Amino acid sequence: MPALEVLVTDLAFGLLLGCVFAVIAHGLNLIWGVAKIVNVAHGVFIMLGAYGAYFLNLYLGINPLLSAPVDAAIGLAIGVGFYFGFLHRELRGKESIAQQSEMVTLVATFGLALFISNLALLLWTPNFVGIPWSPGSIRLGFLQLPLGALYVAIASVAIIALTHIFLSRTYLGNAIRAYSQDIPATQLMGINPTFVAAVGTALGFSVTMAGGALLSVWLPVGINPGMGALYAPISFVIVVLGGPGRMWGSLVGGISLAVIIDVGQAFVGTSLATAIAFLTLIPILLFRPEGILR
Repeated sequence: MPALEVLVTDLAFGLLLGCVFAVIAHGLNLIWGVAKIVNVAHGVFIMLGAYGAYFLNLYLGINPLLSAPVDAAIGLAIGVGFYFGFLHRELRGKESIAQQSEMVTLVATFGLALFISNLALLLWTPNFVGIPWSPGSIRLGFLQLPLGALYVAIASVAIIALTHIFLSRTYLGNAIRAYSQDIPATQLMGINPTFVAAVGTALGFSVTMAGGALLSVWLPVGINPGMGALYAPISFVIVVLGGPGRMWGSLVGGISLAVIIDVGQAFVGTSLATAIAFLTLIPILLFRPEGILR
């Protein structure tokens, strides 16, 4: 039986890691919830966000926290391009997303993921890189927590909170939510569905790339072209756990997954704890298919 101090430490680190897991999944949740499209290329944009933070630090000396807004701005532009390049032609004029449209966008985003990951491999090589940023630590009793991870957790929760406020308290945010629920009714209200869908998609990409920048704090030597293959499945599990389209569901799902992994490794090891965390998806799908926050 692990010591109480070990369990509390693992729980604390699980909570911090869960926050950054939540924000990298939040971008996927936004796109899934708004455009009803499963973005298979999600992982490569997390990777691009991490590389964006790396290069900003390498050439300008900017730390990952300050890199996140820059990555977010780049993500907005990429999201608009992604919508009009891969989604608009298939989705325009549709009152709902049919199975054929889902398959077309699924194949398109899968091809995009292969292209970007192989291009990144060619440009940046398979070598692992990282950002040597450590603002110190804080001691709370026997707990010693890295300030970088704490700052990232706060920033992650703030991002999720700001998107929630935007979607629930602003006219454009309410228009995006209306589009996700009933496209014909949105048009009857005089809302341009193309503009709303493009903004919602761009917001999802913006959050995804900002999340990639924040994730780099946890990867001091772990940024590489293939990292999306790990964090894309994590994001999908988190979205399903919290419920697609539910903004705070990202946080609930991220923390749940990370805590199971971090606390579980004290009992059964990291590999088995990770497997158990992913297996939790099965009962969720069977008994609560709409997620924990139904």
